[in-house]
Amino acid sequence: ALLKEDDWSFIIKLHALFEAACTHLLLFHFKEPALDDILSRLELSDKARGKIAFLSKMELLDKEDRRLISTLSEVRNSLVHDIRNAKFDLRAMVAGFDAKQLEQFAVSFSPYESMWRRLDGKDGTLRQMIDPRIVDVSQLDKVIDRAKADPKVHIWIGAYNVLVSIVDSRGYSEYKQWLKAKALFSEDE
Repeated sequence: ALLKEDDWSFIIKLHALFEAACTHLLLFHFKEPALDDILSRLELSDKARGKIAFLSKMELLDKEDRRLISTLSEVRNSLVHDIRNAKFDLRAMVAGFDAKQLEQFAVSFSPYESMWRRLDGKDGTLRQMIDPRIVDVSQLDKVIDRAKADPKVHIWIGAYNVLVSIVDSRGYSEYKQWLKAKALFSEDE
């Protein structure tokens, strides 16, 4: 339903969704409900003291995913402090970008494609093993074209992938907790 929202509401609500998802992942990882009040009040994208900083240090959210959330926070912060921004238009914003800004916007909101480009490396060996459609849509020029053609959908596709990563991180968190517990029990023996 977020895609049906006006651009201002889309950004604000999507950011709120990430706030809640990141808080939930942190609470799940720490397994301490008493931290709810503290964690829910942490700023999302403060790279030194925010939720992103915790998720980074615990390796529960990778660099591309954190970049999307940080970029979304920057856009959101530019909107919330001035009522005139209620008529915000993503297409107009993107249309005003120069080539470098457009590339940065496109890459920031495409963590899934960025991951494939990073994993493929310079030799292209991964390219031979994965579905050619993934290779095709992950090409930088395709990502930039998608961002330019429909920035809202571009943001949503990237956000969806990060939200899936956050959900998947619960399993990784359980694994890390298990390793920690195993190490503690090993020391006692």
